[in-house]
Amino acid sequence: MLPRFAVTLVALLVGPWAALAEPAAVPPDLDCKLGFDALRNWSAWLPGAKQKTANPNVVTLEDPDVWRVEITFTEPGQPAHPAIVLRKFVKQVTGVWTAQSKECGYGNQAEYIALVDAMKAEDSRLTNASRDEVERLKREQSPLGQ
Repeated sequence: MLPRFAVTLVALLVGPWAALAEPAAVPPDLDCKLGFDALRNWSAWLPGAKQKTANPNVVTLEDPDVWRVEITFTEPGQPAHPAIVLRKFVKQVTGVWTAQSKECGYGNQAEYIALVDAMKAEDSRLTNASRDEVERLKREQSPLGQ
């Protein structure tokens, strides 16, 4: 049996290093300065990245129950092309998933501004829908909500 001070010493020495051994995954972020093609290549090499089979212009990543990300690349002929949208969903302590978008636009700036406005409006809609769902589930679980 180890003396108490030895156990404490081991815990102090190993504990902090164990936390550093496996850092928590953080959602990726766009660096618009890299450009459209470089970001497309970057997204394909992100650990855990999956290309949607139904839409090869969308790359998804997730840390389940914490965050998920969709990176969408516009195609020629679409408004604001070339442009990239990264939509991040983050689960809050309340259980609500908040949607946050970041966009990079390299084409027509008027179309890009319209794209940004549409993404922000959709972020609000998605966040509000998640909030409504959480509230509905709370009411159903609460004996006072009936």
